[in-house]
Amino acid sequence: MSNTDFIPRSDGTFHQWQGNFVEIVEQNAVAWGIPAEDIASVKAKQSIWDIAYPKASNKQNRTSADVQGKDDARNDYVDVIRPFTAQWLSNNAKVTDSDRTRMGLTVKTGTRTPVAKPSTSPVGEIDFSARRQHAIYFYDEDSPHSRAKPDGVHGCEIYMKIDGEAPKLVSELTYLATCTASPYVNTFDGTQAGKTVYYWLRWVNTRGEAGPWSSVISANVVG
Repeated sequence: MSNTDFIPRSDGTFHQWQGNFVEIVEQNAVAWGIPAEDIASVKAKQSIWDIAYPKASNKQNRTSADVQGKDDARNDYVDVIRPFTAQWLSNNAKVTDSDRTRMGLTVKTGTRTPVAKPSTSPVGEIDFSARRQHAIYFYDEDSPHSRAKPDGVHGCEIYMKIDGEAPKLVSELTYLATCTASPYVNTFDGTQAGKTVYYWLRWVNTRGEAGPWSSVISANVVG
């Protein structure tokens, strides 16, 4: 497998992949000997992508310029990621094959460990004691006494519905965030005070593959 194969094709999977990639690189930059200016170059392109991608993903309100802006932002971002990976990650003795697998990179030995699709669900709890704020805590159903994510999991996808009856279909939900560390804090404006907010959660791995949904959790917005 060549070094060009690690970039996901779809924009949605690429978006999740790059977030995990940059997060791991930043956490290990000093240990791996990566200069701060090279990290900054990647982060600069990420910032542009993080603005362009959501705009182009809104099918109701996006324009052709939004889509072109997203495409340009991705191309520019990838043009920085590829040489950065070749220089600092693919051939760096301080980076292990396990590290490369966690980042979704090519493992040259041909023994790349596949990342399994999540098979368990998160269990969610909501702290709604603060005004106009929900702190959403989550843990794995198989590890109720630990906040650690399952192996291979990048984060917890959080979807919500505000007001009305509890949602029965995914189509009733709005994507809120992919949170890599519990809790996720969701804030509201004054118009939403007193309303009930419903949440569905699921794990997503480093390849962007999602596991089964959690049970619905809900809480009122304290005004």
